[in-house]
Amino acid sequence: MRINGTDYVDTAVITAFGFVVYTLIGAGYQIIPNSQQRQIKYKHVQAFVFLFSVLASIFLLSGQFLYASIFNLITVLIFTVHVATVVHNIQPITVRFIVSSVIYTNLASVFFLLSQITENMLLQTVVHTVTVGVLLNAVIGVELAWIPMMLMHSLNIRLGNIVFYLHQITTVLLIGSFYFFDYKYILFAGILETIVILIFFYVIFSAVKPSKSLMKVQPPIKYFLGGHLFLVIGVLMALHISASKMVQFIPVHMDSMMYGFAALTIFGGILHLMPRIVWNMVHVKKAREGKEIPNVFQLIDYRKANLSFYIMMVGTSLMIVLEFLSLPIFASAIYILASMYLFYILFIKMFIFYIR
Repeated sequence: MRINGTDYVDTAVITAFGFVVYTLIGAGYQIIPNSQQRQIKYKHVQAFVFLFSVLASIFLLSGQFLYASIFNLITVLIFTVHVATVVHNIQPITVRFIVSSVIYTNLASVFFLLSQITENMLLQTVVHTVTVGVLLNAVIGVELAWIPMMLMHSLNIRLGNIVFYLHQITTVLLIGSFYFFDYKYILFAGILETIVILIFFYVIFSAVKPSKSLMKVQPPIKYFLGGHLFLVIGVLMALHISASKMVQFIPVHMDSMMYGFAALTIFGGILHLMPRIVWNMVHVKKAREGKEIPNVFQLIDYRKANLSFYIMMVGTSLMIVLEFLSLPIFASAIYILASMYLFYILFIKMFIFYIR
């Protein structure tokens, strides 16, 4: 969509819903039941969620945002009701973040529909409801659980709770500032959100610090930490745009947040979840046949996964530089080339393993 010259706001909407929201819905079907230690009922409902998300994606890609917003809202509502059947304990901090993310997913979906039927809702408000409300809640919640767990380190629960409550406040302020679209309010809310993000970084790096070397941590964690770097770039660029009104840098901010922070974080999550999902599917299949079952860690070549991380970091950095130089076509081409190797590791190899 970037290569064919689609408006950057439309590109942001397509990325926010087509990539971020639907990826998180897929992850939610794995993470939410696991967090509650329950099996989700009526699994056939997932097929309807997938079908409506595909229809919404088709309308998104074809630029028919009204129909996309309708099917998106249907998708999100069915998903919300479905996963709500397993939620019974919202005390753990990760669960609270995930529940908040689902709430903002519904809110963003309503805003998306309103943006198509009224003139009172800007697409910028819709996109930032996804990035700040949906994505950041999901990312913070998942990382607060997964990073200490994968490193077998403790989490500062007190600071984690502070991050949760402060982030909910700053999210409301930021979404409100975009609704009224006043750069002074956007800057103020952005500064407050930056402070919350810095506290979150402190909590995460406190958990990572006991590790002897960051170079030796698992590839998913490297992706998470790499995503943090682009989150910082994106946030600083947003503050600069709000203060200077130099709107020509909005594509750079969008690239840092969507293709840097969001994509790298989601890729890290998929890298962690995908082998386990496929392993469980094959485990059941082969166990019934009495065949030998490999260890889940054998599904991913960690040397190749590490290499994919460095390729993505370099590719994303080059993309942002080229975007800054007003060369969007070259920026997109570089990013596509960089992501192909990761696509091979995550999907092609997993598919080959599954069909064998």
